[in-house]
Amino acid sequence: ESGTAFLNSIQHIKTALFSGENLPTLLDRVDYYLELAGLHKHVLAKTHLLMFRDTISTLIDKGESTSSKVFLNKTVAESANDSAISQFHRAIQAFWIGHSERCHHNAGKVLEMSSVTGRLGDAVIMFFYGLNSFHVLKRQNIAKYRKIPTNAITALKYASSNSRWNFRNKVHLLEAENFSFCGENDNAKASYAAAITSAGCSRFIHEQGLAYECAGIHHKKIGDHSSAFRFFSRAKHCYQEWGSQVKVASMTRLLKGFQQI
Repeated sequence: ESGTAFLNSIQHIKTALFSGENLPTLLDRVDYYLELAGLHKHVLAKTHLLMFRDTISTLIDKGESTSSKVFLNKTVAESANDSAISQFHRAIQAFWIGHSERCHHNAGKVLEMSSVTGRLGDAVIMFFYGLNSFHVLKRQNIAKYRKIPTNAITALKYASSNSRWNFRNKVHLLEAENFSFCGENDNAKASYAAAITSAGCSRFIHEQGLAYECAGIHHKKIGDHSSAFRFFSRAKHCYQEWGSQVKVASMTRLLKGFQQI
């Protein structure tokens, strides 16, 4: 029965991470589960929990003061590092800290495989893959990359038809970024507003922050600096509530840039 309990604990952490639970609180919970996994010598649970811990630690402060003091033996660690689940975590980490090429590579690898992270995980990785593709397209606007946002919107619309609570905000944000990329500014503004409102209604504070951030980038691009400043300020507040020092620092740098405009 302990095996079932540990599988439930992993599912609990995954769902909490995806829903934007406070990161330091979530880190404490992972450490509690890790202690239990160690006591019961449950290597599989320990492996998965350490992957989640690494992702959460990266999102907080890139592991500068939150890195784990628990380790796997070399053989298990090497096997875990090569797994699809590990690529899934690397894609999420890369997305949030702004490594677009790394995110594109790892998310693409995950999506090439049959469902390895469950349906929720597949939808989440498709969301990040779609959003990240706009950064890749800015550097290399080729046909195979232009298909990614369209495929992501289609996939997330299907997911939203089954759970608007979990996915509607993601559809709005993907559509907003696509409108922005295509220069449809009025449609982009409306979709960013819908993404922000929808994420707030679902209490996804991290994705509300992301929607504010993307809206800020869009408004800065079109020369509306007062709106951009407001959106970045609200994004910073959301990220503070989420507990991501990395994203707070990123928003602080963007806000400081307005002092020179």
